[in-house]
Amino acid sequence: MIEVKEVTKVFNPGRPNEMTALENVSFEVGENELVILKGPSGSGKSTLLSLIAALQKPTFGEVIVRGERVSKLPEDFAALYRRHTIGFIFQKFNLIPTLSVFENIITPLMPEKLDEKELRARAERVMEEFSIAHKANELAKNLSGGEQQRTAIARALVNDPPIILADEPTANLDAKLSKAFLEYVHRIKEEGKTILIATHDPLFFDLDIADREIELHNGKIVNSED
Repeated sequence: MIEVKEVTKVFNPGRPNEMTALENVSFEVGENELVILKGPSGSGKSTLLSLIAALQKPTFGEVIVRGERVSKLPEDFAALYRRHTIGFIFQKFNLIPTLSVFENIITPLMPEKLDEKELRARAERVMEEFSIAHKANELAKNLSGGEQQRTAIARALVNDPPIILADEPTANLDAKLSKAFLEYVHRIKEEGKTILIATHDPLFFDLDIADREIELHNGKIVNSED
């Protein structure tokens, strides 16, 4: 499903503030696997997710997803790849505060030019699944942390993507909401999704439902456990 081959990512190359975020990183993720990317802040976890999502390109090496070299895609094709393949759950949710829950959830669908009936049907399906339908018309800025999280998950899944990437998804949540997120992850995995979660939250370590943990430190893989 996902192949990361000898990937290095250097920011600001050749400048005084040059920084190597990832160095010679290689691993594979199979279909329907749940992989935990763990390590301290600054270890390269978020950069790695952004490369898999084709939000950035590696300096060296390549990223192959479902047989396609996404690290080589021009931006127009990278956007199409993200729209059809990747559901991204951001650390701070990245909701548009002045839009409603429904409007936030359908934003990934807008380029698809679906009719209103189909838009609403897809949004209602994920809103019901993640118990946020009762807030469909509420502005995102008025939501609680848990409601924002459920909206962000629903948005990530509205296109039914095969791969879910989550970047520090519990960083802004209390213990109760973090445990609720684990339940959502379990549900998503049962639906057949391939999931990568970047986190330094110990709640995710040694999970029964996780297939593997990959530990990063200073941009390098220091441990990989099944």
